[in-house]
Amino acid sequence: MYYPLLKFGNNEMKALRELKESSRNKLIPIVESKRIKPLNIGKWENAFNTLGSYLKERVKSINFIYDFNCAIEELGSKDEVLSSNGEDLVVHCMEKMREHNLSIIPCFQHDSPEWLIDSIIKYKTEEIAIRIRCHDFQEPFDRFVFSKLKEDLLKIDESVEVTIILDFFNIKTTTTRIKNAINTFKQLNPVNIVFLSTACPENANEADAHGLTLVNARHELNTYYELSRDFEELHFGDYTTRLKGEVLTGFNYNLSYFKIFYSTETDYYIAKSKLIRDGGEDSFYEICQQIVDQDFYPGEGFSFGDLEIKKCADKEITISDHQAPIAISVNHHIETTIKQL
Repeated sequence: MYYPLLKFGNNEMKALRELKESSRNKLIPIVESKRIKPLNIGKWENAFNTLGSYLKERVKSINFIYDFNCAIEELGSKDEVLSSNGEDLVVHCMEKMREHNLSIIPCFQHDSPEWLIDSIIKYKTEEIAIRIRCHDFQEPFDRFVFSKLKEDLLKIDESVEVTIILDFFNIKTTTTRIKNAINTFKQLNPVNIVFLSTACPENANEADAHGLTLVNARHELNTYYELSRDFEELHFGDYTTRLKGEVLTGFNYNLSYFKIFYSTETDYYIAKSKLIRDGGEDSFYEICQQIVDQDFYPGEGFSFGDLEIKKCADKEITISDHQAPIAISVNHHIETTIKQL
């Protein structure tokens, strides 16, 4: 089973919605919750009222993990977040998603506030997930995290199935470090353990303008293949082609580029236009044609993303914003990875 990490954004959700029907039972996406901005803390309830209908249209019948901790990451406080009728964030969102019969696995992180962890446990779902951000601490700290989570899991019924997500993000680490983490946290007796990592670049700075550039190998997938020889039960997850990235300030549209992060079975490429002010929109037809001309291009029928690239190459559509390429990149990446696994 494949566990892609997706942000709660329109284009990443579109990439999920446009998956082939045959792919939909081969993945369990990890969806990071919509975030509450500090300035909007008084209006958070309204922002989450349409959560169920929004996800139903895009996720449909796919089983998915929902990481609640991401909702409160920007608040700078671990205080309980309550609705007008006294429901906490977890209960409010779970009710909205249950109204639409979504197949959700609620998730907390290893350092989530106690109220959030307790709320997920008390909701009594058949499955829960725990995301351990191994990239945020050194190996000696594993045992402290393990002890803390062991105490948390004493509160759940024995029938509840637990998925452990070991998140190494994009840090360079050794397979020994990862193996030690697996051996430590599998003592929590999870049903599933997921190795989550990425080697995709955070931005397109190293890619050539008006060209298709090989920017990195898919090291995380090679690491997973190596790990799976010792841990047959291990599952694979990645950040698709969308990392956390930088918060842009003073963004100038005309001094930016259109770009597609394009995954092959072994590498990451970036297709990048000219500067928008220098004809970026027109140059992107040529860039998409470059992708189509490559031996690794699987054909327009392979995925929604590849069909959109072919349409752009043939000038049937015009890509004139930064959002459409996200859905194209993520959708192609997911279909490619599902095929490999």
